[in-house]
Amino acid sequence: MSAPGALGTEVGPDQAMRLHRLMTAYLSSKALFCALQLGVFDALADGPTAAEQLGAKLGLPERSARVLLLALAGEDLVTRVDGRYQNMPTADAFLVSGKPRYLGVLAEHQDGHYAKLVDLLDALRSGEPVHLGEQYTGEFAAGPLAWARRWASVFRASSQLMADDLAAAVRLDGRRHLIDLGCASCSYSIALAAANPSLGVTAVDLPAVAEVAEQFVAEAGLTDRIRVRPGNIFEDRYPECDVALLSHVVQGFSQERARALLAHVYSWLPEGGVLVLHSHLPEQARLPFPYQFGLILLINNTQGGEAHDQALTERWLREVGFRDIRVSQVSPISAAVTATK
Repeated sequence: MSAPGALGTEVGPDQAMRLHRLMTAYLSSKALFCALQLGVFDALADGPTAAEQLGAKLGLPERSARVLLLALAGEDLVTRVDGRYQNMPTADAFLVSGKPRYLGVLAEHQDGHYAKLVDLLDALRSGEPVHLGEQYTGEFAAGPLAWARRWASVFRASSQLMADDLAAAVRLDGRRHLIDLGCASCSYSIALAAANPSLGVTAVDLPAVAEVAEQFVAEAGLTDRIRVRPGNIFEDRYPECDVALLSHVVQGFSQERARALLAHVYSWLPEGGVLVLHSHLPEQARLPFPYQFGLILLINNTQGGEAHDQALTERWLREVGFRDIRVSQVSPISAAVTATK
């Protein structure tokens, strides 16, 4: 028998099972991370394979291979036909290395958070990030260029979930020049340039990141449309641009610094210029991730970042002088706020 819940809803067994799914969700993500690290999806891309054959190929005991493949089958990433396993279409498209939409680098990045989440309770109590030696903290021993390549590659993988949707959601008709502030991989610059053939783009990030982003722009064949340069988005001014893009940037800073960045952009943006702020806005989300993103920032971010909500973001924009503020859903995990000076 179900008991009455809050707001007039009924709380029954299905809700208990939802909580069970939530409590055990870590099994799904860790199985995926291990499968990628072991090369399971690459191996299955060669053709249907029995568990014992896959185990021998990957150096796993037969029991381990069976257990892992069954876990992946439970998430519809692989399927078993006549005793042999093969990739499902989702795995074939996104989890086989070398494929154009490969998300393995994003999975590796998320797996890097795993050990830190063990100390999430301490981070919540202290408000400080978790430090685990050389594990992801924003500093890698291999040097700035290696760090930047990893950082930009992660952003390039994650942006494929949102970049084309952002280009479709934001109309830039009649705009001449866009400045991509904190461009990371330049994926959003590339998508917006492709969708707006008359738009010029300047993309700015830290020197090492800009160097890597420039290579990605060259790969896209857009060096004649997108200029990448190093810069300081809190200090530099770009009055020649009539569109400013902040994609997944504001959330990386504390409330004070985020508002200060918006005020700085307003100070140099020409009259009639447009700011496009693309972020994980919980209020516009269709999936849980934007609500949870702040946990990742808490354990990693040293700048006080969090998933700033829509009402606060709109208030900052009004306070610094922007008008005609509009919010549109971009993807199941992101939204765009546009505002005019």
